[in-house]
Amino acid sequence: MSTPHTSLRARVRAHLRDLRDDERGGVSLEYVVILILIAIIGIVAWVDYYGAVRDDASEEYQQFGYPPTED
Repeated sequence: MSTPHTSLRARVRAHLRDLRDDERGGVSLEYVVILILIAIIGIVAWVDYYGAVRDDASEEYQQFGYPPTED
């Protein structure tokens, strides 16, 4: 005897199986993942570079004095 719930379960399982086996859009997803990784690497590099420049400038300012301000 088939109940509405088993019929719904069977349809959901079939739909999930179809989604799992569907390979369309896989290349686009790979490109998105690669772009996200490149963005993360770029942000980390930028933060490190900014910190290094800030530290170098701070050392120079302590050694030679701060630059004049524009009034």
